[in-house]
Amino acid sequence: MLYHDEWQPFRTRKGEERPEKKNRPIRYASRRDAYILTYYRRILAEKYEAKLKALGIEECPIAYRRLKKVTGAGKSNIDFAKDAFDEIERQGNCVAVALDIKGYFENLDHGRIKEVWCELLNVGKLPADHFTIFKNLTRYHVVDQKEVYRRLGYLKCKTVKARQREQFTVPFNEMPEQLCSPSDFREKICGGNSALPSIVRGNVDEEGNRLNHGIPQGAPISDLIANFYLLGFDVSLNNFARQSGGIYRRYSDDILLILPGAGSSAQAAEQHAIAEIQKYGSQLAIKPSKTCIVKFETTENGLSFQSLRSGSGQNGFEYLGFRFDGRKVYIRDTTLSRVYRKIARSAKGVAHGVGKHPPANVDQFLDEVLYGQFSQRFHRVRSKSNPRDPRERTFSMEDPKTWTFYTYAKRASEIFGTKGDRILPQLRNARKVMKSRLRAALERAVA
Repeated sequence: MLYHDEWQPFRTRKGEERPEKKNRPIRYASRRDAYILTYYRRILAEKYEAKLKALGIEECPIAYRRLKKVTGAGKSNIDFAKDAFDEIERQGNCVAVALDIKGYFENLDHGRIKEVWCELLNVGKLPADHFTIFKNLTRYHVVDQKEVYRRLGYLKCKTVKARQREQFTVPFNEMPEQLCSPSDFREKICGGNSALPSIVRGNVDEEGNRLNHGIPQGAPISDLIANFYLLGFDVSLNNFARQSGGIYRRYSDDILLILPGAGSSAQAAEQHAIAEIQKYGSQLAIKPSKTCIVKFETTENGLSFQSLRSGSGQNGFEYLGFRFDGRKVYIRDTTLSRVYRKIARSAKGVAHGVGKHPPANVDQFLDEVLYGQFSQRFHRVRSKSNPRDPRERTFSMEDPKTWTFYTYAKRASEIFGTKGDRILPQLRNARKVMKSRLRAALERAVA
């Protein structure tokens, strides 16, 4: 099943060119296929971890692995960012280089995947069962989620204020787990009914030719493939960094190098990465617009920074959703903007349901909703249950469903320690923003 995760990266300022909209195609497997892929992922993950250790690069790839802190708890992107910023502080006079591989999952070369797969299994040819998994990952077929909903009648066009809009015929949270029977799937989705052409699509180009690159991002084994695909690249970049006393890390398609020295060191590292990535498929390339290079220097007042690349790093070095200016850590502005957009969309959903039966007292309604369930989707979650409203969630570290962006920010503030004491103040206006978005959405719905 295919769906598109789309978002606008950040709010534009007056006079600035509108940034390119993000579009990440996510393809997830059926339940039975997911179980099978998970099984083979476990087999290959064990081989991959042994290979990393043998090559001496077990600290370099950090995404999709169970890496632990000293306390024994698993590391998250917060911990990885902290490790990077701590290393900048340790080196003092250094350059931090962040590079991004363009369209990573969609451009992985199939021949290279097969080659490394055989290397991990220490065989010259993939066993039949492994080859079947490889074949299904590289010659995959998907159906667009919205197209399926349309074919099965769950999504239809309706006229709203003289405009055609698509709406679900049943509430999305009440969508059945099994959308249709096998016979309906063959007839309505796969083209068994001549009046309904198939909406199943393979890994092909616009002319229908099978592609020799790309795997489905979202499959249970795709993350591991994204890691082991660049084994040789990781060795090369790690050797390059170590020669000068620096470090190299890779979080999937995000590359990080922290090196002693000035701009010349950063330029050499960038050129080395660009040259190396070309060895791993003609489709792979470093995205220049995402490159961030920042120089840090030790001063009497602590570390100072200077951006060496126009358009990025103007407010500090950005890595894994955080920004470091040499003294303090902040949540990236783009991350905050994305959260506020989610708040606006959620407010529209609440207001849509209320607009049909508007409350007598709007202010009272806003207070009840805001400080009840709406705010707990994004802000503070009660540590104890509320007897007056059992629907409200109670925060639990063991239950991810109770986590919100506020609990994430609070945890980040605690992990970064004194460097992170500016994180929670970044959210001081969150409640005001939620209330204004909810009020505006409600007024539009009622009108």
